[in-house]
Amino acid sequence: MSLKKKILAAGLAVCMAAIMVTGMTLAYFTDQESETNTFTVGKVDIELTEPQWKADPNNKDLIPGKTIPKDPTITVASGSQTAYTFMKVQLSEDFMDLLKAYATAEKITDPSALIDDWFESEVGPKVMYTDTDEGYVILGVLSPKKANESVTYFDAVKIPTGVKQEMIKANGTYTITVTAYAIQAEGFYNEADKQASRQAAFNAMFPELATTVTP
Repeated sequence: MSLKKKILAAGLAVCMAAIMVTGMTLAYFTDQESETNTFTVGKVDIELTEPQWKADPNNKDLIPGKTIPKDPTITVASGSQTAYTFMKVQLSEDFMDLLKAYATAEKITDPSALIDDWFESEVGPKVMYTDTDEGYVILGVLSPKKANESVTYFDAVKIPTGVKQEMIKANGTYTITVTAYAIQAEGFYNEADKQASRQAAFNAMFPELATTVTP
């Protein structure tokens, strides 16, 4: 065999070896699997009711010493996630003027003490934020509520005997507007520090009002 033929044969042998190796690579056993994880959509759902307030629509006169049933109740709805609840209590301008006049006469400077004088409550919600210029407070209870659980923030409005006739405007508009809020408890609740947990939930619910925890 001539030298050229030997070189050609050697080259063909190398090519065949390469083809064989390539063929063996393509023949490897392979497998592939995938899984699709479906996440359910959680929700927070609440209801606000005032059964005692609506029961007697005519019993609303502002008379010193009188107690008027008013029971804003937040219920975490069926199917909802466990949630922290908060309540904004907004007073009309005339109502706020009345409370300020009463507070001045009674030398009351603590908003919590003023609330205690005017509102009856078994649960004793914490005053989370106060804005006396805008005439509202935001209240919060310590523990979150599960689905179908309720919390009544206060039970009645009581007109202190220290209120004088001249403090009440004859043609004034006296209204209380309550607004309920809720935020998921998961991610905030810590059994070891419930107050800090509530504060963290409040800060997330109202970031523009965020404060540090206070006892």
